[in-house]
Amino acid sequence: MGEHQPTHAARDEKIVRAAMAALRQQLASHAGGPTEVPGLGRFKPRPTPPDAPADAPLRWIFEPEAADHAAKAWRKALRTVERPLIHPERKFVVLFSAKSACSTVVIWFLHTLGLAAQAREFSEWPHHYRINKYYAREDYLQAREELGPDDVTLLRVVRDPVDRAGSSFRHALGLSYARDTIREKLGIDTDVDGLSFERFIDFLEMEDLDRCDPHHKRQRHLIEDLKRPDFIINASRKDLFTELNHFERMMGMPETDFKALSWVHELQATRVPHSVAHGGDSYRAVLTREHAQKAPGPKI
Repeated sequence: MGEHQPTHAARDEKIVRAAMAALRQQLASHAGGPTEVPGLGRFKPRPTPPDAPADAPLRWIFEPEAADHAAKAWRKALRTVERPLIHPERKFVVLFSAKSACSTVVIWFLHTLGLAAQAREFSEWPHHYRINKYYAREDYLQAREELGPDDVTLLRVVRDPVDRAGSSFRHALGLSYARDTIREKLGIDTDVDGLSFERFIDFLEMEDLDRCDPHHKRQRHLIEDLKRPDFIINASRKDLFTELNHFERMMGMPETDFKALSWVHELQATRVPHSVAHGGDSYRAVLTREHAQKAPGPKI
């Protein structure tokens, strides 16, 4: 190589400097507003501080194009009201829905992190720890900022819609959390008049299932618009514990001994069964709040 022949590094530096000079010239000609640079991104003028001298050079904010927009959408999805579970160590995300084995899934997830005992000491209801403690943990917050869709495995747990609606029906009737909304839509006071599963389905058909109460909301998360689940468990069609063990093996994790996970079994023991027939035509049978709280509901 000749003495005056530029090295690859020097040549690359000249190319970069020339490109930057051309970019500065282009930005200077559009000093009044944002500038789109095809294949690169968008430059916006940075607000000038009030005490800056009149001849201060204009500064720019750079927004990379598609890749950055996708990253922003991912970060936004992780911050929705229905925040998913993020496993910082194993790098997987769990999407769950209310009335779809969510409490069992949360207990299992906390167990995989070694937090189940701490969570149960905090509250018998696992969602209290999830909402008040887990989402505030430093490792969770760091993982939420650093892990993108290509970095994680996405696990989705669902339940058959009719099966889930039967559980939601008993839950809404027993706890009266939807009493005002049902009265507004159907003209029925559930605490006074009771409710049939048929009329509850009528109520659901009037709801916006993308924006209503989480117990009735469609089993869909914003994240699923950005990344398809890698592993789906339908808790109505397959054994949840077996499938979670399968997922653990896939992720190279120790398998959970669900027989020894007492919190799950003790929580399930408090639930009222909802698959036993109630009277003759159970679909139209009017159940009371007491039925929902203490007795088996209709066979759907």
